[in-house]
Amino acid sequence: MSEVIVRPEKLQEFAAAALQEVGVKESEARIAAEIIVTADMRGTASHGIVALRTYVKQILCGGVDPDVDIEIVNEGPAWTLVDGHAGLGTLTAYKAAILAVNKARQSGVGVIGVRNGNHFAAAGYYSLMMTKENMIGIAMSNAAITLAVTGAAGRVIGNNPFSFATPAGEERPILLDIGMSVAAGGKINLARDEGRSIPLGWLIDSLGNPTTDPGDFARGGAMLPFGGHKGYGLALMIETLASVLTGAAITKDIGYWYKDVSEPCNVGSMFIAIDVGMFMPIDEYKTRMDHLIRLIRSAPRAPDVERIYLPGEIEQEKEDHARAEGVSVSDITIDSLRELASDLGLLEEFGRIVKLGGDDT
Repeated sequence: MSEVIVRPEKLQEFAAAALQEVGVKESEARIAAEIIVTADMRGTASHGIVALRTYVKQILCGGVDPDVDIEIVNEGPAWTLVDGHAGLGTLTAYKAAILAVNKARQSGVGVIGVRNGNHFAAAGYYSLMMTKENMIGIAMSNAAITLAVTGAAGRVIGNNPFSFATPAGEERPILLDIGMSVAAGGKINLARDEGRSIPLGWLIDSLGNPTTDPGDFARGGAMLPFGGHKGYGLALMIETLASVLTGAAITKDIGYWYKDVSEPCNVGSMFIAIDVGMFMPIDEYKTRMDHLIRLIRSAPRAPDVERIYLPGEIEQEKEDHARAEGVSVSDITIDSLRELASDLGLLEEFGRIVKLGGDDT
């Protein structure tokens, strides 16, 4: 599979144009496009522009309402329960993260629960945006079932994403952004498409047997949680907070956003902001975080290890490189975007803003 280099701002322009074409307001389409393309820049392509065509299909087929706002169902001094009304998941999450920050400014902590949401791309975007407000940010969501649990033979729970981000001073923010599986579903599907086997421990088949055949995933197999019962336990914790507590769909009742495009998914999510300045002066906190980061980075290294990374550091360097040199997009994804442009009557826009090898496509 080959890749091409595209300017990220041009990729965002096309994504925004496609979303506007199916009814998303211009200002909101630009926000959603930035969230999507940021995932590509950070090396998380499975949550990036590759999803755009499915988001558009959801809008066209009724699974996503492109012209709806979030509704505050109930709230208190430090918390809010939000109904996303099956809007575009990235926009619902973005607005919920802002609500979390605003609540935290008032009360020291802001907890926002969301029901009737949709797929919101990479969780780390929302926790990281909270750090720009000098806050610790946490974001999590449940998802359609793809993960086995300890002792089970099939799919029981979602590969529920969790992210945690904290500001620092001279150092970059720390960002942990993880799913609960040993390996991402995108990696398994990529191995299938390329005709490769996968390592034992990534997947079980539909009968619960260990398998190295990535095709077993599409045949009803289940991904395995990292750390066995530990990953399972974390997935269950997220399910409790993001769906049971918010009133969203639970496990098997969640819609598959990439399959059932005509039905809302009713995903649940939760966003938590902690105002650092309520605990101590922000400069003191950032100095302490810098100290922690440097302690870890300066630890004795194992043989053949050149550098110790903090969570999110590799992804941040990829983003820096993408902003300077362009974002790498697979030719398969480019073909998908070209087909989307054809479907929406945006081939001229596609040719104008997505440049491959220096030439317009």
